[in-house]
Amino acid sequence: MSRILIVEDESVIRNAMRRLLERKGYRIDDVDSVERAETDYRLSDYDLIIADVRLPGLAGVELIKPAAPVPVLIMTSYASVQAAVDAMKRGAVDYIAKPFNHEELLLLVKRILKHSKQLRQQAVLKSELEKNYPVQGMVGECPAMVEICRRISKVAPTDTTTLILGESGTGKELVARALHEQSRRNDAPIITVNCAAIPEALIESELFGHEKGAFIG
Repeated sequence: MSRILIVEDESVIRNAMRRLLERKGYRIDDVDSVERAETDYRLSDYDLIIADVRLPGLAGVELIKPAAPVPVLIMTSYASVQAAVDAMKRGAVDYIAKPFNHEELLLLVKRILKHSKQLRQQAVLKSELEKNYPVQGMVGECPAMVEICRRISKVAPTDTTTLILGESGTGKELVARALHEQSRRNDAPIITVNCAAIPEALIESELFGHEKGAFIG
């Protein structure tokens, strides 16, 4: 069952949250300050940390960075949009304004834990795929495929213009996408243009644009 750490200085609220979450089967620890959370517990042992934004000493948002990648849910005692925005900018997974009803908190906790579990599963799957298939989308063990994968891994990190040659259906676009995936620009989109589908007279303007009126007459 998921482990949750509550960081809240008001004992009435902290105890009420603990009883509520324990009734739903969660394993709960609670403290009254960020300092105690960091010294008394190992943050990485938890699946979720719920912290009040205003605490004696350090603010609850100060747990976001040392707890990463454990998600931190921030509580605010006032419905301040700015406080919520600041918390999200710092990396909080979400926020909830006090006073909140029990169902609201339970639904939010359930959603965060479910999303966090999915992210961990995706990370494991991605790691396994990268281990077994270092070039994404391409599978093969014959000498020719091994050599192609080696060249992709060698060229992709560089800033070199690459020409891919091959007959129709041999996987040129697959190689292009593998190069993009392993490049330093893999967080940006890859743009595919089917030049054969564009008339020769229009290819230049399609790729580089044209001034208004350039085609009149």
